[in-house]
Amino acid sequence: MPLTLVLGPANSAKAGEVLGAYAAAAHRGALLVVPTAQDAAHYTRELVETGDVLGSALTFGGLAAEVARRAGYHDDRLSTLQRERVLRRAIGGVPLHALARSAAAPGFVGAAGGLIAELQRSLVTPQRFAAALEAWAAQDERRAPYSRELASLYFAYRRELDRLGSVDAELYAWRALDALRAQPGRWGQAPVFFYGFDDLDAIERDAVETLSRVAGVEVTVSLTYESTRAALSARAEVVAELRSLASAVRELPASDEHYRPDSREALHHLERSLFEPAPERVDPGAAVHLLEAGGELAEAELVAAEVLALLRAGVPGEEIVVVYRSLARAAPAIERVFRRYGIALASAHRVAFVATTLGRSVLALARCALLGDDHAPAGELVCYLRSPGVLERIELADALEADVRREGLRTAGQARARLGWALGEIDALRSARDLPSELARQARRLLAAPHRGLAPALSAAEALDARALAVLLRALAELDQLGERLSRLELLELLEDLDVPAGPLGSPGAVLLAEPLGIRARRFRAVFVCGLSESEFPAPERSEPFLSDERRRELAFASGLRLAPRDDARARERYLFYACVSRATERVVLSWRSSDEEGNLALPSPFIADVAELFVGDWFECRRRRLLADIVWAPEEAPTPREFERSLAAGRAELNGRPPAGGRPEGAVSHSLGEAALAHVRHTEVVSAGALEIFAACPMRWLVERELSPASFEPEPDALARGSFMHAALEAVIDRLAGPVTPESLPVALRILDEVMAELPARIAPGAPEALRMAAVGSIEADLRRYLAHEAADACDWIPHALELRFGFAGEPESLPPITLGEGDHRVRLRGVIDRVDVDPGGRGTAIVRDYKSGAARPEQQGARWRCDRQLQVALYMLVVRELLGLAPVAGLYQPLGGGDLRPRGAFLRGAAVGSRVVGTDAREPDELEQVLEDARSRAVALIARLRAGELTPCPQTCSRDGCRHPGICRAG
Repeated sequence: MPLTLVLGPANSAKAGEVLGAYAAAAHRGALLVVPTAQDAAHYTRELVETGDVLGSALTFGGLAAEVARRAGYHDDRLSTLQRERVLRRAIGGVPLHALARSAAAPGFVGAAGGLIAELQRSLVTPQRFAAALEAWAAQDERRAPYSRELASLYFAYRRELDRLGSVDAELYAWRALDALRAQPGRWGQAPVFFYGFDDLDAIERDAVETLSRVAGVEVTVSLTYESTRAALSARAEVVAELRSLASAVRELPASDEHYRPDSREALHHLERSLFEPAPERVDPGAAVHLLEAGGELAEAELVAAEVLALLRAGVPGEEIVVVYRSLARAAPAIERVFRRYGIALASAHRVAFVATTLGRSVLALARCALLGDDHAPAGELVCYLRSPGVLERIELADALEADVRREGLRTAGQARARLGWALGEIDALRSARDLPSELARQARRLLAAPHRGLAPALSAAEALDARALAVLLRALAELDQLGERLSRLELLELLEDLDVPAGPLGSPGAVLLAEPLGIRARRFRAVFVCGLSESEFPAPERSEPFLSDERRRELAFASGLRLAPRDDARARERYLFYACVSRATERVVLSWRSSDEEGNLALPSPFIADVAELFVGDWFECRRRRLLADIVWAPEEAPTPREFERSLAAGRAELNGRPPAGGRPEGAVSHSLGEAALAHVRHTEVVSAGALEIFAACPMRWLVERELSPASFEPEPDALARGSFMHAALEAVIDRLAGPVTPESLPVALRILDEVMAELPARIAPGAPEALRMAAVGSIEADLRRYLAHEAADACDWIPHALELRFGFAGEPESLPPITLGEGDHRVRLRGVIDRVDVDPGGRGTAIVRDYKSGAARPEQQGARWRCDRQLQVALYMLVVRELLGLAPVAGLYQPLGGGDLRPRGAFLRGAAVGSRVVGTDAREPDELEQVLEDARSRAVALIARLRAGELTPCPQTCSRDGCRHPGICRAG
């Protein structure tokens, strides 16, 4: 029976020719062979819908299985995981010297497996490969060690397969065809039709020849090929070989009948003229459109908005495809945005097992059990306890995580000890004789844990977990079938390497997300080709690690063994792009990113320039743009109600800038606490100076940090921990010194500092490596030494009178009473802690108030800016010293302990002997200093009135140096 070869460009009615002949032969049990499982599922559905139930649509792997069944070939076919384990075992048994360094790299086994698979697809036996390498090595004796070891890898792998009595996918197809050649009559008369392939490798071409010439079967092969087209030049060699086998070759002309009328001219011109020299220009209309995005997220949002518009216009989701050159990088962002926009998505993309909820839980449990209490990180135990259904009270995991983070607990053993109860599942897995079986049992338990006693319909996330469990159970069963006993570390590596189908294929109404090779056998009304940026599509060339193109040419010259070179990458990428844009019948949308997420410039793919040459001059300028700065959509473009609301909210937001000094931001939307909430506010009667400063900066920040006071999972921030430690150390040094720090007392002060540093518990960088913690403590000690030397050189001999002076704390015997601000209904009591009060050694009843700052001096600390920058603390402390200690404050100073300038900033009485290192612009006349203090008093009283009224005006511009501190709660920043 003849081989019929059907050739033609895209949209040349090859589908009608092949699929029509297939439908006519379906009653004879015809087989339709397509490139991917997704294609097979699609055409199977079409067969059922048209009533052709006797035929079958399958992949080449499925055809190999059918050949094996009919020819009586029964060797076990290894799964991908089993093949990888066999490769590891085989390669591990080969002594390597020339390849020793390469073998130590993580990707060595995979690269060797790729070469072996290529050799088997090319029908090259280990003996033929070894002979070719020997001939190549004979030309240069330095090649001999490399060639021997490379050949030994292939031999070792095949010996291991023979020992197991198994084969991999390539060898299975090869031997199945050998079996059919031995008994060609066993095939029968079922015709075979190959459709949608852009290329056929040697073993696929061998199948075509075996079926057509040896078994005498009617075989039809269609390929997208046109001898004069640059986009299709990479297929010339395959077509030439098939021509020599074919009894009939049908070369079909290009046709525009498949396009929709409004798009016909532009899309047909795109298919016929792409990559051709000097094409004419036409108006693309709405048929070919360009998108420009700033970053991956913006690109996904642009594409989702365009897809949503098509769906609302009545285009079925199944008729839309979004194509990326590689889904590994692009899929997470596009899936997340499509889910947010409510667009159903079908994809062959796979996610890491450990990226699923179940997978992460299983891995955490396995690490806790198999690494041991002293080596498993504490975070793994917390992760396991957070698994759905493990704890009835999830706040127990919250409390443990808080302890782990704050106290720097590093190991699972430390975390278990803090938890205080037994976890039998960890101990059961750790002590199991059959680790895979126990791991499978625990994984089943974790999947069922949230649904005990129920029969729920699974959500999308839960369905993903169910698929993850199925993948794990299948992997463990495959390893058991292979007789592979994994070590504990290998079992953990297995969990880290598994991947899971991201979602079901072929969901009704779902938009398809695919790579170029996944759509070559189908047409769509709309095709989105995304990620058209330089070095992404076209993809950069990747050299073969064992046999470069140069070595392949040398091998062919020396031995006659021809292995396909990899230097036709440009032609391959051109073909893939051509295949994408030629699949559309109504609309092609191209998308590129002009920057990354950090704002770095990104260049467009050269394919965009190739397309631009086909259309009128303003096509590129008419592109739709969504740049990095476009955080929200314009209201008229918002694709969903939620995005529309975000657009309106952004329009109401204030422009970035400073509010009027001392007042509310103009136009700010003010909220207030109700009476019931005000009844619980602590600061209406007693308030601290620090709380007032925070309220002045932003009432919403005050509400979150001083009233709600949510507990933090994190340890105390480094800056706060550093400040607390420095305060405590300085307090101890000054207290023990019992006098001012002068040049004479400095050596004693430094000796005391050494003692204090040895005594104080250094809660710096909890959980960090000891070397890092010691470096942080050493940095603090250096800053304290530097400050003490600075103070000694200041020529200020004022005597420390009080350290960490507390006032207003009821129930504390050592605390002074509060001071009262305001009168009548505006009266409020003030409390706080003053770092240090120094008194005049001459006994004149004057005092200096010092407030330590562990960092560098800041502009708002200078007295001239206290009012405009809402500073209150030191001024109010000066009032406390006057009213509670009976001393006259002549200076209030913020004292930096770090930075390049250790001079204190604030306000002091002009002429007072407060040291030689104050800044002259901070000096004030007596009436000016009094005015500073009274201004602070009046501002504090005004703030108390606003606080008691329950005002909650968001002030994101003044909330902190970095804007809004709590945007998730405030929603104003």
